[in-house]
Amino acid sequence: MNGNITGNKADSFNVLENVEKSGVFSGPIFKRIGDYLCFFAATIGFDLVFVLFMTTLLVVTVWLLDGHIRFFQASIILPLGIMAAAVIIKSIQIPAKALKNSIIILRDWIPFLFIAFIYENLHDIAGRIDHYDVARYMFHWDGLLFGIQPTIWAQHLFNPLFTDIMSISYASYFTLPLAIMFFLSLAGERNLFRSMVLCISFTFVIGFICYTFFPCSPPRYFMESMYTNPHTLTGFFLYNKLQGMWDGLSVISGGAFPSLHVGISTVALIYAYKYRKISKLNKVIWYLYIPLVTSLWFSTVYLRHHWVVDIIAGWLVAIGSYFLAERLLKIWLHMRKRFSIS
Repeated sequence: MNGNITGNKADSFNVLENVEKSGVFSGPIFKRIGDYLCFFAATIGFDLVFVLFMTTLLVVTVWLLDGHIRFFQASIILPLGIMAAAVIIKSIQIPAKALKNSIIILRDWIPFLFIAFIYENLHDIAGRIDHYDVARYMFHWDGLLFGIQPTIWAQHLFNPLFTDIMSISYASYFTLPLAIMFFLSLAGERNLFRSMVLCISFTFVIGFICYTFFPCSPPRYFMESMYTNPHTLTGFFLYNKLQGMWDGLSVISGGAFPSLHVGISTVALIYAYKYRKISKLNKVIWYLYIPLVTSLWFSTVYLRHHWVVDIIAGWLVAIGSYFLAERLLKIWLHMRKRFSIS
């Protein structure tokens, strides 16, 4: 479904003027305020409204806690690069509409950049809230489900080369959704793109809330003394470097439940499935994503980063976020139709 939702500033003012003349904003003051807010949301999009609200809430909270705002961190480099690549390719494909398409792509990607900003600034909030580690419950539930700790069971699979392969799978979680978003940008599938961004936003925010109020240590910390064969995972050439990098980039300690690696990769798999319907060639991407995503899920246990309960929670968060995003997209399109916004 391709959304024709471009427009410019002058067009927005003209639409607002026409809507006011039509009498949509008539009635009691509170109804009119609500109608104006709905018009605003219909104009800029629910995805941008949501991340702007969350960003404002974050900044105010950090300020009240005398924290520090981090404006630019490493996690924003990759999405910025992929967004720039989409702008360049689209401009080369259609030179006459280079500026228009560049503005469209920039607008569509902005919410994702805000999500990266929110993530990088959660540390000061999480550190100020009194809490306890819920890993003991994950340990109990994993044992109850399987009769053995899955990360302990995975020791018999240990091989340095396999560890390196699993570390590559684990590292791909941020790339998987960005690749689908890149293809959707080039295809001009703006409604599908916005649905995906909303879904990712909800998944991240739910994860952030859980990390802040229900911190959970990963198995490699909580049950470190129980690993014997080997006590510490090693790879041939990649794992040690990647694990050191992950530890250095970790913004929130105790961020295991739910697994956002599983949640975000599940979102990528869902939209890879939806993307396959656009053309026969895109089915290749869907078939490629199946082993990539499932190997990532397994890597979270093999590398001792997550409990299986974290994985189940990641699936549920992603699926719930998808249905919520799809529902809000339909409401948004209905609102645009109500206000005659093309």
